[in-house]
Amino acid sequence: MNENRPNSFLRNMFRIGTPECAVTFSVIAMILAVLYLLLGFWKTFLIAVLMVLGGFLGGVKNKKEFVSSRINRLFPPKSTVPYKETNEEISRAIREAREREDARRARESADTDK
Repeated sequence: MNENRPNSFLRNMFRIGTPECAVTFSVIAMILAVLYLLLGFWKTFLIAVLMVLGGFLGGVKNKKEFVSSRINRLFPPKSTVPYKETNEEISRAIREAREREDARRARESADTDK
């Protein structure tokens, strides 16, 4: 039974709501607090950023795919097939716009005649 205890702790280290997770994050917070007191905010921040970067470089197998998927999630690519209106559609839209403008002018002139 004692053989499973270390494996159990490691499995639950980052599982939210477990006592092991509370211990893990308490230790991390204590280390960050000591670094903040000894080095100051910006140096501690730099160390934290470099640690995250190191974890990323060591933990992600296909880095190019990971980064491109995150960028595509933040900034979705535009459609690869652009919408091209035909000359007919453009002509119809122009004709409808002119008809609406003529109808508006006719209503305005009818209102001013009264």
